[in-house]
Amino acid sequence: MIEIRENEGTALSSVLSAEALIFSDAWSESALASHMDSPSSRTLTAYLDGVFAGYLLGSVIPPEGEVYRIAVLPAHRGRGVGDALLSALLAETPVCFLEVRESNRFARALYERHGFTQVGTRRGYYKEPKEDACVYRRERIV
Repeated sequence: MIEIRENEGTALSSVLSAEALIFSDAWSESALASHMDSPSSRTLTAYLDGVFAGYLLGSVIPPEGEVYRIAVLPAHRGRGVGDALLSALLAETPVCFLEVRESNRFARALYERHGFTQVGTRRGYYKEPKEDACVYRRERIV
């Protein structure tokens, strides 16, 4: 069973460890703490059978939301954790944006399953390694 928790301050150390494991441009502890303290920010954590499995960092300023990060620990991938995290954020907002590495086919497929469409490209957006970002948008008819 997947459980999603919102803005759980005790998750900082788990999110910080996962950031370092998953991303080449991991957020620092101070950046994560600042994000978690912002009223418009969303930090959603996922637990699979009670074990930390992943997280989503984003924001919601009605009527729009934005996804900054979705990360699922390697041992828990392919079990619906990313879907559950994204669904939880999308339930809050009818319009949502995000950027994703052009080469990240798994993430792009996840977003497209949730109704996102590519609306642009940001050349050289990512560093380490340098890569273009695909800009996605989703609008739910309310």
